[in-house]
Amino acid sequence: MGLTRYVLKRPVTTILALLCILVFGISSVFSATLEQMPDMDQPMMIIMANYSGASPEDMDELVTQLIEDQVSTLEGVKSMSSTTSEGRSMIMLEYDYDTDMDEAYSDLTKSLNSIRDLPDDVEPTVMEMNNNAQASMMLTVANPSQENLYDYVDQKIVPELEKLSTVAEVSTMGGSSEYIKIELMSDMMEQYNVSISDIKSAISAANLSYPSGSAESGNLDLSVSTLTQHDTLDELLEMPITVSGNKIVYLEDIAVVSCAEEQKGGVSRYNGEETISISLTKQQSSTAMDLSKQVQKIIKSLQNDDDDLTITVARDEADSIQDSLKDVAETMVMAVVISMIIIFLFFGDFKASLIVGSSIPTSILVSLILMTRVGFTLNVITMSALVLGVGMMVDNSIVVLESCFRAMDKMDGRGFVEYAKASLEGTGLVAMSVLGSTLTTCVVFIPLTTRNGMSGQMFTPLGWTIVFCMSASLLSAITVVPLTYMLYKPKEREKAPLSGLMKLLQFGYRKLLPT
Repeated sequence: MGLTRYVLKRPVTTILALLCILVFGISSVFSATLEQMPDMDQPMMIIMANYSGASPEDMDELVTQLIEDQVSTLEGVKSMSSTTSEGRSMIMLEYDYDTDMDEAYSDLTKSLNSIRDLPDDVEPTVMEMNNNAQASMMLTVANPSQENLYDYVDQKIVPELEKLSTVAEVSTMGGSSEYIKIELMSDMMEQYNVSISDIKSAISAANLSYPSGSAESGNLDLSVSTLTQHDTLDELLEMPITVSGNKIVYLEDIAVVSCAEEQKGGVSRYNGEETISISLTKQQSSTAMDLSKQVQKIIKSLQNDDDDLTITVARDEADSIQDSLKDVAETMVMAVVISMIIIFLFFGDFKASLIVGSSIPTSILVSLILMTRVGFTLNVITMSALVLGVGMMVDNSIVVLESCFRAMDKMDGRGFVEYAKASLEGTGLVAMSVLGSTLTTCVVFIPLTTRNGMSGQMFTPLGWTIVFCMSASLLSAITVVPLTYMLYKPKEREKAPLSGLMKLLQFGYRKLLPT
């Protein structure tokens, strides 16, 4: 073949090209996005509507049916289902997979806003089905120096996390927050002729600050502010309320005021101890790896500023992604090593194992370059496809290597020229066979790349990755294998470790054949 002849005539150029593949391949690995699974968009939306006190029958008639009739005419809606319970209605819409969900969300919102016959208290809300809606990280916070840990977390830590560009939502759970509880006494309010609006106005004016002018003190110009503030419970009890007739009533006359605690978001425990946990949800356009890196920097910064603060990462999706990809990568390395061992057992020459072993990394690196160029991420599916491709990559190299050995047996000498001729002749003999075998394998996996729906989003990267692997193995078999055969000069041993077993199998096979 022309490509094989070019490679054999210009080995230095070929080696430099292989070095470029090595550099770009490694660069592709480090620049690739790491994920647990391929990003799969679910074309589904959920409409939620609440109507306090309504029975399921009334909820269905007054809310659910009206919404269903309105949204059923929207373009792209594939199916619709609803669930109605007491005071609550949920309508789930499934769209076609080629639907633009951003546009669908806008159309659905406009359609809901145009419904005029809904009860006044009913305001439907729309939620998108999102695989990234679950928390990507879970943190636990401990700080013995803080009397009210919840307020400390809410005011000090949460705002810092919300500033991160990779964070979509920050939610806390556990702990309690102190607040002033005011229980109004209706009989006393009626006696003093006090309304709820009077109390709200008095509380709003209880803490205020406004400028009152300026004053001079020597060489200083000072601004003067009027400040009214109630810092203690006793001061709040004595808060005046102006009622009709310009009469003054104090809050303690019409209400019971006390300090209370409110549990925030349930109870959170870590290692058996109650604590405050923070859940972080990543942005749709961000990855768990990016989120983890930014959060780790914020944690380090916060802990450096406060020696008593301890923030523990209870769960990090980035760790599970790295562990999964590490397991797949180890499996791939084991597959390469085992392939080389098996080749040695049959050929009996370490150089032959190295020839095939050197062609496998080349094929993998070329596949990684192609994967990143088309936008595939490194996830369990694509990495598993690489592992599956390793076994098929070896086939082309073994066929070419065996053909080179057969061609070498016909040569008179064992010099460099003879090995070069054997490499060219052996590769040419099986080139079309290897090409046909590669194409038939690719044809089997190409249908995976044309599937639609959820299975298409999952298996399209798998199909293309195997196609890339097979194409790269073909290129490697007709370039790297003949070049390394010419340079390494391997010799097929008559007494390979498994040669006795093969002769025994051949003898038994001949006995079975009819004479």
